[in-house]
Amino acid sequence: MVNSSGSSPAFLSRSFKARRLVVALLAGGLMAVSGLAQMPDYLRAALKQFSPTAPAGWAYTLTTTRNGEALVEEFDPSRPNGGQWNLLQCYGRKPTTEELEKYAKSRPTADSGGPQSNFQKADIEPGSLQLVSEDAERAEFLGGFRDEASGADKMLSHLNLRLFISKKQSYVEKCVLELKEPYWPVLGVKMNELRVETTFSSPSEARPSLPIGQQSHFTGRILLVSTEEKLQLAYADFRQVR
Repeated sequence: MVNSSGSSPAFLSRSFKARRLVVALLAGGLMAVSGLAQMPDYLRAALKQFSPTAPAGWAYTLTTTRNGEALVEEFDPSRPNGGQWNLLQCYGRKPTTEELEKYAKSRPTADSGGPQSNFQKADIEPGSLQLVSEDAERAEFLGGFRDEASGADKMLSHLNLRLFISKKQSYVEKCVLELKEPYWPVLGVKMNELRVETTFSSPSEARPSLPIGQQSHFTGRILLVSTEEKLQLAYADFRQVR
């Protein structure tokens, strides 16, 4: 059926929905711009240079301690793909030939070092950041992530983000991810608690702010079996190779 204006009701409905979507997108963009505009200068500067992981072009060693057992690896992005990661120590000793072979098959060959971050800088929703506390040296902000950054599993939407900012040097000293409430990411898996804390070095003229270490604590259930894991990462020997 066509109305007196020559447009069908179905067309008008679709047109209204399209206009509503455009308005919502514009409003979201304006909120993000407004959030940036209202930020203190030190926070804006800190976010601009913030990287949750080691930046590209930097080599380093990484010690991973999982439930008391440690692995020491070396990452060098100047090497060809497939040879950028090298296992140096395995549980306090040199790795065996068999362990090296298994490591070569299991270690990712990505050209960006370190474990994949839980998020990227662009995932942060600037307008969500709210000041929690501050003094003359630093400030703490609580916020979250953009809806479109959550991915298919919506993991980021279940996490709070805390940023601890150095006011004088305008960089992120520490970021903390915390699970808001118990969450079932997939069938048979329940996350009761998750906390991931990453600390960063202060920037200088010679190098940017770099990750120092990361601690994570997870409790939950996998197929009705209670699970707890404590993981520590320690970065060292940073050097720029490209």
